[in-house]
Amino acid sequence: MRETSFRQMLDQENALRVRFEMDQGVIVKFVTQLECLIGSKWTAVIRYDTAHNFAHCDKLHPYKPTEKMVLKTQDYNEALTYAMDDLQDNWQRYRRRYEKWIK
Repeated sequence: MRETSFRQMLDQENALRVRFEMDQGVIVKFVTQLECLIGSKWTAVIRYDTAHNFAHCDKLHPYKPTEKMVLKTQDYNEALTYAMDDLQDNWQRYRRRYEKWIK
C-alpha cells in the first residue's frame, strides 16, 4: 500500500490538501479539502473524503453542523478525480460562500 500526500497552493490564501492511499493502482481511501487563510488561520471550507467507508462531500459551515452529500460514484478513483476537479474549478466560489456564512 502506498500513501501520497501533498498541498497545492491555488494562490497565497487558498490551497488544496490531498492525501490518498493506493493499493495496486486502486485508491482505497482519500481526503482532499479546500483550505483558506481567513484572518490569520487556515480553515477547511469544503472536504471530499471516504471516511465512514463511502465517498462523500462535507460542506463545512462555521456555525452549523457539517452537511454531507454522498457522491454519485463510489469508485474511489473516479471520486477522487471528481473531487480534485471540482475543488480546482470552484474554489473561489466555495471561499466566497464560506465568507458570507461568517458574516
